[in-house]
Amino acid sequence: MPTVADVLAAVDRLAPFRQAEEWDNVGLLLGDADRPARRVLVALDASDESCAEAERTRADCLVVHHPLIFHGVKCLTADTRTGRLALRLAAGRRALIAAHTNLDGAVGGLCDLLGRKVGLVDLEPLQHTPPQTRYKVVVFVPPENLEPVRAAMFAAGAGHIGNYTECAFVSEGEGTFLPGARARPAVGKRGWRNAAWEARLEVLVDESRLARTLAAAARAHPYEEPAIDVYPLRGVAPGAGVGRVGRLARPMRLAQFADVVKKVLRRKAVGLAGDPKMRVERIALCTGGGGSVVAAVRASRADAYLTGELAMHEVQELSAFGIAAILGGHYETERVPLEAWMPRLARALKGVDVRMCRSERAPVYLK
Repeated sequence: MPTVADVLAAVDRLAPFRQAEEWDNVGLLLGDADRPARRVLVALDASDESCAEAERTRADCLVVHHPLIFHGVKCLTADTRTGRLALRLAAGRRALIAAHTNLDGAVGGLCDLLGRKVGLVDLEPLQHTPPQTRYKVVVFVPPENLEPVRAAMFAAGAGHIGNYTECAFVSEGEGTFLPGARARPAVGKRGWRNAAWEARLEVLVDESRLARTLAAAARAHPYEEPAIDVYPLRGVAPGAGVGRVGRLARPMRLAQFADVVKKVLRRKAVGLAGDPKMRVERIALCTGGGGSVVAAVRASRADAYLTGELAMHEVQELSAFGIAAILGGHYETERVPLEAWMPRLARALKGVDVRMCRSERAPVYLK
């Protein structure tokens, strides 16, 4: 039966938690990873509305974009909104998983999806994700013991590459060893140089899973002193990063592009700063609050910047450099692409009923 841990692993494959901003709080925030997860509800926030819907639909797990718990807490009581909602979820034994900045910037994440929905092509990050440390772990093991060791390392979280799991490479060769007087070799004799046919097992693992992967390999290995090599790798996920910049397949007037945005976001109006008649082609975007990447927008040579909300001085700064701003609403610029992302999670969780929350609404609306 699928568990909360399976939901967590699926979210991690689609939007790696290691790519979240340092200040963020993502992953399993509440609940037991070993509990069954037959039904999952996806929402923008953990709120009274989404919690009530989780109760009505008997969801075992709530996957949200905005973390309910951002900072360390000294107590959880019903006196605060965070405490009240956390206690409500805990009372129903419902898990809470947050995918925030990792989902915004992931390949196929919210920024990518919003960019495609408004007609942008050739999308690339405004700011690339900082290089992440991964490791190649190489284990030498007798061929007859290869499968238990490989399975143990996969169970510990090794072998993830993009949307693929259980990735490994195996080759074979001869290994030699000379056991000392106090050794207890699984094969061969003490005092003699022995030769044994061994498999070389190679897997990739994230830094957060390295220690438990090494421990799992050692436990499953038949040798008293298994030979395990660890190679650090540096790299960046292609296409991952904060925000996006792309181009319209056909240039248009700013007012025309604003109409496209309104239709995509299902809004009666959007905020617009700039000459409605100006020609726009290169567009930068960031879901939600986009003030943190204004400097990157300036450097991107974009004609216009689409985001959820900006402070007045940020709009003025962009305007001073000839960059128009389109403010589509924090809720809408995240909710619309989240709806498009939810089916990806459903496909990654076969046998789990994954639904989009229908009851949550924008906290600010046009009257």
